[in-house]
Amino acid sequence: MNVIEHSEFRDEEGVISLENRVRGTLQHGLSWYGLMQAQEFVTHRLGKTLDREHTLLRNIVIPGTTVTVSMILLSPQGIRVLEPSSVKGVFRAKGEDWLKFDSRGRRFRTARPNLQAQTLDLAQLVHRYLQKYLETQGYLEGQDYKLPEVEAVLVIANPRTHLDSARPRIRIVQADAIDHFAANLLEFQPIMDQEDIDILTEALIEPKFPEPEPVAEEELEPSVAPYEFVEEGEVFTAEHETVALPTQAFHRLSSMPFSQSQWILLAVMTFFELVVLIIFAMLILRNMAYG
Repeated sequence: MNVIEHSEFRDEEGVISLENRVRGTLQHGLSWYGLMQAQEFVTHRLGKTLDREHTLLRNIVIPGTTVTVSMILLSPQGIRVLEPSSVKGVFRAKGEDWLKFDSRGRRFRTARPNLQAQTLDLAQLVHRYLQKYLETQGYLEGQDYKLPEVEAVLVIANPRTHLDSARPRIRIVQADAIDHFAANLLEFQPIMDQEDIDILTEALIEPKFPEPEPVAEEELEPSVAPYEFVEEGEVFTAEHETVALPTQAFHRLSSMPFSQSQWILLAVMTFFELVVLIIFAMLILRNMAYG
């Protein structure tokens, strides 16, 4: 499986250093590192079955938006947004509802965020963007080809998490069923070739939009959206409306001021690093003294 990584926090070997772990946690919150670990787990399991015909894009910011999609799988069998989750506990997916078992109340209660709705929102956003991009590039003109629907797949990466599902709104794959999901995918009828996959990969990581027509300097507005289907300061939609996505779906590209909890986390991690350095220094001095 061909994996294309776009996270600024992973090095060329896919490793997250301690410094980048701190930066990522401060920028995206305490749950961020768990998400990155879930990505690695899902990628490893998929890679056992899927070959080089399949391309997995990770941590892709949808052009024209501030939304990061964790994993997008482009296969001869279609397009899938995979949202890995490291949630713990007992959950139930019933219709559109996302519930978690409350051990104290001995009952299921509505859980936030709704991982079903979140994953579906991301899949719909990816589909709208790709559809508009292909139209802009003229790929769909005079062709019977239609962009396949983007399937939303929630992947539970924690093997200890139990899920009870009853007609869920989207496809949900538990940790012990990832291998079966990949094998089942290969049984579907191919609907895309390698050229299609290359075009979609380019659209997501290196889009080539037409140059805007030159206008007189006095006609320029102070702020202009880069593409006709992106409203300035808004999340992309083809209908020029803001998409209401859960908070966890937004990964800001610009640096954000630290919150009080983030400063506390930074102070704690700095303290432990200093303790480790002091211990190493003491060991070196002792060895030199006895040497």
